Amino acid sequence: MSADEADVVVFRERFAQIMVESGMPRMAARVYAALMVADSGRLSAAELTERLGVGASAISGAVKYLVQVRLVERGREPGSRHDFCRIHEHTWSHFISQSDPVLVQVQAGADEGIAVLGPDSPAGRRMDETSRFFAFLREEMKQSMVKWRRLQAAERETGSPTGSRQ
Repeated sequence: MSADEADVVVFRERFAQIMVESGMPRMAARVYAALMVADSGRLSAAELTERLGVGASAISGAVKYLVQVRLVERGREPGSRHDFCRIHEHTWSHFISQSDPVLVQVQAGADEGIAVLGPDSPAGRRMDETSRFFAFLREEMKQSMVKWRRLQAAERETGSPTGSRQ
């Protein structure tokens, strides 16, 4: 049984707004939400244009952003000239697992700041806290991803979700 289309549209826009409030650009959030609610998880630029009622250039810019932040990927059907974009399988765990290089850069930048500002200056102490926080975050994310993969494997074995929703 499929959800009522009007309810899906309302939900899609509400979910997009949540993403906007989390810092995602508005059009990228709308494209992302449209892909999330599509059963296939993939749509062509023409389908996105039609569903969202916006121009092709808006879709193009949004898709470019989503590809850059690794939430979606572009593809092409074999033998076709039509491109599509799709949600990565396991989109959020994929996104989080790909974020370590960015966290490394922030941590390294903070370490450089400590050397420039001096570890005993107020600014140096802020940089030190930043460096330590990002080191902590990286380790926690690594451990969380291991736990998540174990949970996913257990769910595949049993055929049902084992995690709790809060």
